[in-house]
Amino acid sequence: MSRILGSTKKSANNPLGFTMVEIAIVLVIVGIILGTLAPMMIAMIKKDKLKSGRQVVERAKDEIIGYAMIHNGKLPTSVNDLPHNVDPWGNRLFLIISPDLAINDVCSVNSTIMSAVFYSPSSSGSCTTGNVVSNIACLVASKGPDYNRQISALLSNQVGILGYGCMGDLYPADNGGLTSNRPFDDIYEYLSLAELKARVCQPSTNSTSSGP
Repeated sequence: MSRILGSTKKSANNPLGFTMVEIAIVLVIVGIILGTLAPMMIAMIKKDKLKSGRQVVERAKDEIIGYAMIHNGKLPTSVNDLPHNVDPWGNRLFLIISPDLAINDVCSVNSTIMSAVFYSPSSSGSCTTGNVVSNIACLVASKGPDYNRQISALLSNQVGILGYGCMGDLYPADNGGLTSNRPFDDIYEYLSLAELKARVCQPSTNSTSSGP
């Protein structure tokens, strides 16, 4: 009997022992902490990936300019010609070039046949009207975090781009031919011919002035 009492007393005085109630309380606290932090961590990871995605596309744009400088005004024919051509989600970037610049260098032309329509949300929420920008040299883009390209193909020398806040899909071919209704999240950069010529082409040494 004395042995049993002694054993019980020793266990009760053991500072390293935890009761089931104490363990349950600790688990509940840990669960609350994880439940609070997990959404914040997921949001931070998503934000960091979006930032990385924008940086990759911006680098690709700069690399297009660098490529044109090295190759006498000629543009790359594929993103494979660019060092940064894969986004943070593991998808290859896509490149759209004005068809006339597939033949001519940017310094030998004064206009391009490619234009872009930038759709923006209206007061009703629809994205059916857009602003047309002409003389586009090229566009490089990422499909974004949803792995689905929503920027259109080049049709009649024009590419369609939804505004952020628009729902829809201008490239159903990337979704099994079905038009999705996801928020637009493609990440893109485009180069106008004027911007490209200013960066790539040397100013003419010819002068028509009559001054000294």
